[in-house]
Amino acid sequence: MKPLFGRFTLLQQWLGATFLAIIPLLVAVSYASLALQAQTRGQREMVKEMELLAGHTSELSDTARQLVRTARQSVLLRDSSFVALYKQKRQSLANTIDMLAQSLPDVDNRERLMTILSIADEIEAQIGQPAPDSRRLAELLQSLVSQGEALVKGINDHRRSVLSEAERAFNRIVDQVFLIAMLALPGTFLLMAIGTYMVSRPIWRLSQAIRALGRHQWEKPIEITGPSDLTALGDNLEWMRQQVNASDRQKTAFIQHVTHELKTPLAAIIEASSLLGDGVPATPLPAQRPILAILDANARNLQALIQQLLNYNAVSHGLVTQYQPVNIQALCHQIMTHLQSANPGKNIHWVVQGNCEQVTSDPRLLDMILRNLLGNAAQFCSDDGRIEVRWHQQTDHWTLSVSDNGPGIEPDELEAIFTPFYKGRSGRRDRVPKNGIGLAIVKEAVQLLAGVIRVESTPGQGATFMLRF
Repeated sequence: MKPLFGRFTLLQQWLGATFLAIIPLLVAVSYASLALQAQTRGQREMVKEMELLAGHTSELSDTARQLVRTARQSVLLRDSSFVALYKQKRQSLANTIDMLAQSLPDVDNRERLMTILSIADEIEAQIGQPAPDSRRLAELLQSLVSQGEALVKGINDHRRSVLSEAERAFNRIVDQVFLIAMLALPGTFLLMAIGTYMVSRPIWRLSQAIRALGRHQWEKPIEITGPSDLTALGDNLEWMRQQVNASDRQKTAFIQHVTHELKTPLAAIIEASSLLGDGVPATPLPAQRPILAILDANARNLQALIQQLLNYNAVSHGLVTQYQPVNIQALCHQIMTHLQSANPGKNIHWVVQGNCEQVTSDPRLLDMILRNLLGNAAQFCSDDGRIEVRWHQQTDHWTLSVSDNGPGIEPDELEAIFTPFYKGRSGRRDRVPKNGIGLAIVKEAVQLLAGVIRVESTPGQGATFMLRF
């Protein structure tokens, strides 16, 4: 049964991951929107209440001044109509005080309202008498004015307090929104990272599988889990890997069979050529000796090619390495002697030196590396050429370099020269006999020894192969 995520395509998973990643931001934005809407409604209601409070306060202040003026006129003119007018103003004052008492939550201002109303009643009683106490009346009028001013000041303080509290509430909401946003952003980034990992992991595995196929690593099965479309692509790659692996095994078996079948008759041809050259059963004629030399040379070239094919087949399929001390100086001189005897007419100046005689390596693989590198250098060097072989043993590794002053390698061929059966332009141009698998053997052998190889070359000035083990 497929996992839950394996039932969806890559696009569906990407859309799902994107949606999940923006959920924290959506929550933060929604909360901020709701909180700001609530705060806006509260602000509007508060402004309306403050406007009503300001209006009632102004009305109370005006009514109080009118009461004082009417009371004074009543005392001076002794006209009963002013008493009736005062009573009307006092009723208007009582109505305003009732409305203010409902709007003011604090006790002090409510008590001050009751005090003002009580003073207004006492003034009404004074002006209603035939002979009011002018001194007491003056005190009451002054007290009414003072209490009115104190009330206005208290109401203004209350308004400022309400506005300040509203501002603090708004700032608290802004801080909360900012805090939620700061908490939502890491959550969003975390979900984005998880979503990206979940979506990109199968792509990365698919890339690694394709790269492994390109490197001829055909033994490890390809298993891709994730989106259904990538899983299907992984299944197709696994089928292709199996086909290529089977074809490679058939090719290997074919090469092994053919090369071994060729070695026996080829050995007989070489032996027969040698016997004929030695005069068995009869001394060859002078005109026949060049033909025998051509026969022997080509037979030995074919033998070397077969051996190269066997070597490449061995190193490309994981030859088991056996590390031991190897006398690299003696091995280099042995190969150098063989190359000089194979090309006696070619005068090459050899430089073979290192800071030690022995290195730790696999004798077979090191022999393949040196024979192919030195053989290529000898093939490309002209008469009076120069070949240098240097090695250096260090604490945890050792290095090897082989350089020549031959025609060199073109820059665009530096990577291709390690491809099996590739013949560079210099070899084709100079008609140097090559089979094209020597450097491929070198690369495979270096990799088996857990080493690295790189090459530097300037066309017309030679090439240098540098190895590190």
